[in-house]
Amino acid sequence: MLTPVLFGTSGLDSQASAAPLESWVSLVGIVLLTPIFQPEQNPHIREIVSSKWMSQLYVHLIRLIYSGAALLALIGLFVLYMKFNDCKVTLPLMFGTVASAVFLGSLGMLSSAATNNTAAAYMIPASFYAMNLVGGVRLGSFDLFSMMDGQYDQKIWLLASSAVMVSVSLVLSAAHSDRVG
Repeated sequence: MLTPVLFGTSGLDSQASAAPLESWVSLVGIVLLTPIFQPEQNPHIREIVSSKWMSQLYVHLIRLIYSGAALLALIGLFVLYMKFNDCKVTLPLMFGTVASAVFLGSLGMLSSAATNNTAAAYMIPASFYAMNLVGGVRLGSFDLFSMMDGQYDQKIWLLASSAVMVSVSLVLSAAHSDRVG
């Protein structure tokens, strides 16, 4: 919501449009994907949930799907907002923003599943984001801000590693719920 205030979001070319998308809009992934395992981190809720017939994996997949849909909708709405303000936003810019957001969110998901602590899990993607602010170019394929330099190949790496992290976090969470349940 503050992005239009912090950045001028009218009449931007495609490279300039990448700045607000990569710098601020991609943070929505941390907010939407990191807390997917949070309810079961409370022992009382975990106890009740483990007594149900439905597998926790299905519940987590449903949360992942609606969080992913919300992520796509929010990014899509902001891209439309920029488009209506005469910015040269393209489909690759939107794809790159989604890739960065999903990467940050999946990093938080994996941290949450590994530590069983959502509050601590927010610090991992936030730290990675800070590392990118300081020296993202040195991170190579994991540079979150590559579109500002006109490079899009890194986004494929981010999306591929996100798929791996989401899969591992779902397996970790399922293993944890099987151990407890």
